[in-house]
This record gives sequence, C-alpha cells and structure tokens, in this order.
Amino acid sequence: MEDKHKKNRPSGGLWLTALFLCFAISLDAATLLSPPRDFSDSENRTLAQAPIFSPDSLRNGAFTDGAERFFSDQFAFRDTWTSLAFYGRTLLGQREINGVWIGADNYLFLIPSDPNETELARNLDAVNLFAETHSELRHSMAVIPNAAYVMSHRLPRYASAPDQRAQLGQIAACLEDVAFIDVTDTLLTHRNERLYYRTDHHWTSLGAYYAFAPIAAALDFDISTAQYVIYTVSENFEGTLSSKSGSHTAKDTIEIYVPRTDTDYNVTYSDGSGTEASLYQKQFLDTKDQYAVFLGGNHPLIDIRTTADTERRLLLVKDSYANCLVPFLTPYFEEIVIIDPRFSYDTAESIVNQYGVTDVLYLYNADTFQTDTSLADFLTA
Repeated sequence: MEDKHKKNRPSGGLWLTALFLCFAISLDAATLLSPPRDFSDSENRTLAQAPIFSPDSLRNGAFTDGAERFFSDQFAFRDTWTSLAFYGRTLLGQREINGVWIGADNYLFLIPSDPNETELARNLDAVNLFAETHSELRHSMAVIPNAAYVMSHRLPRYASAPDQRAQLGQIAACLEDVAFIDVTDTLLTHRNERLYYRTDHHWTSLGAYYAFAPIAAALDFDISTAQYVIYTVSENFEGTLSSKSGSHTAKDTIEIYVPRTDTDYNVTYSDGSGTEASLYQKQFLDTKDQYAVFLGGNHPLIDIRTTADTERRLLLVKDSYANCLVPFLTPYFEEIVIIDPRFSYDTAESIVNQYGVTDVLYLYNADTFQTDTSLADFLTA
C-alpha cells in the first residue's frame, strides 16, 4: 500500500534549495547591514560604494552597474570566499585565476596586458619630442621585463607569455636621441634567483641590484667599488597577486640595499608627507602594502637632495618598479626629482626649469609602459 505521508514529504532537493536560499539571503542581509568598507587591505585598492539612485541612473544602467560593483566589493566575508574559491579551483587543476597564473614553486604571475598601441606610440613620440627640445640633457630609458617573461620556466603548462624581448626591441627602435638600457640579458642570467616576489607583481631589491649594473654603465657611473648593506625588513609579505588570486600558500621576504657611502640626503614629498632623512617608511611593514616601505609608495613628486658633489640632477619619470631602485642612484646625483605621471599635475618643462635638471631617466616595467596613458600628457603639457 502506498504511504500517503511519504507523498507529502518534501524531497531532498527542495530542502537543499531552501537551505541555499536562506544562506544567500543571509549573506545579502549581512552585506547590506555591515558598514561598507572604503579600502581593502588584502587587495590594496579602494572598494566600490553604494550607488546613488535616480531615474536617469536607472534608465542608463549606471545604477545597476554600480549596485553590481558594490555587492561584488562589499560582499560579506569576501576575503574568505576568495581563498576558498582559490583552493577549489586549484584542486580542479585550474592554473589561471582572476588574471593571475599559478606557477611552480608557489610563484604567482600577473598575466601581461596587451600593449595599447595607440598610447604607446603617443608616449614614444612625446619622449622623442622632449629629447629633441632639450638636447642639452642626457636622456635614457630602462623598461624592465616582467616576471612572466624572465621566469617563464616557472609558468604553468600551456601558459604563454608575450615575447617582451621583442617588444622592448621595438620600443628601442622607435627612440631618437634617447639611450635605451636593455637589462633583459642581465635578468635572464639570474632567472633562478629571487628577482621577483612570489606573491606580488613587483621585482625585488635583488632584481633591481642586478639591473643597476647596466643602468650605471649607461649613465657613466663607476660602481666598481660600490658596496651595500643588506637588511631583511619583512618575512611575511603577501602582495597584490596573492590578494587577486586568493592564494596564501607563500610569503615573501623584503630586503633593502643600503649603499656604503658618506652621502646623506633629505627626502621631501610634495603631497604634504613632509621631509625625512630616509628613503624608507617602515610603518608600511605593519600594513598589507609592505612594498610601500620604499618611499612610502607612489607620490606625485618626490625631491631627494643629497650631499653628493657631482653637479648632476636627475629627473626620474617612473612607475612603482623604480621605488626600490632609487637607493642605488642616490650616491651619484646632487638631486633626484621623482615624478609618477599617473598622479602628477606638474609638467616636464616646469620640472626641468625649476630644478636645473641635467639627466632624464624613464624607468618602468614593460607591462605598465606599454599600457600607460599619462606619460605623453606630462611631457607635452
């Protein structure tokens, strides 16, 4: 005889559906009730805030797009879910997560961006025009290949990094009256050493140390007797690639290289951070963004005045790769003016005139330089 009670009993699938709905509603409620965060320490970026409703924003889609970004960024327990998702995906054999390749020996690699050909050509034209206009200055450029190219032997199977040697060769061929400093061979020679962080997109101080030799040669520095004191300042660094991927399988060591020299210096930050007698801001070692120990991260303008009697003043136009290389430069210039065009409202012309610049050095990583949209404006404004 058929069990009438069994007929009315909810199936297991209905129970699972109900549980899932309760779980999803609880998470959405937790997201809405929790105070929105302005900044994610784990991802080192500003988070989306709740969109402002208006009939126009609803009609043109801005409100729904903003709401999607808000829930994605402010989702309750987001960091925990990101880590769980990482382990689930890697167990299934996935080696590309959120723009990051999962490589051998716990290395994470930022997947290189495609060059922005229009902006790259515009930037190179601006560099050449500035060199032509200021032929009295020494102009040099060093574009650093990224980890995915230099350490391609640690990429996951089937991952294919672009040929940055060829890309840098094309950049060099476009330059006029600007010396291109190619550090690729130097880095490839040491590719089995810790030239790049395992969890971050930057190179290490060791990578900068090796690259400084060809840079110094191009700038006519004698570094044959140069010596450095190396300090380990952190052994628990987890960088931006760790945050993007959700991987927490490795921690990095941060070292600083301090030249053995009698040269003293003062560092002034134009954004109101003050003047200091150090290139390092150790308070950042207690934050997620530990790489900001070098110069406190990126600023519109930094002015370093030294006691070096060289009659040379450098305009360093750069991205964040340059931050850990600056200590190697300080013994050789009376003054170093550091500009990050992404944040600066100054113009190259005004900097040259105000500071009596004698040398110009562009120092970027290849991925940033080939996608930059601000350099040309700084040089031609």
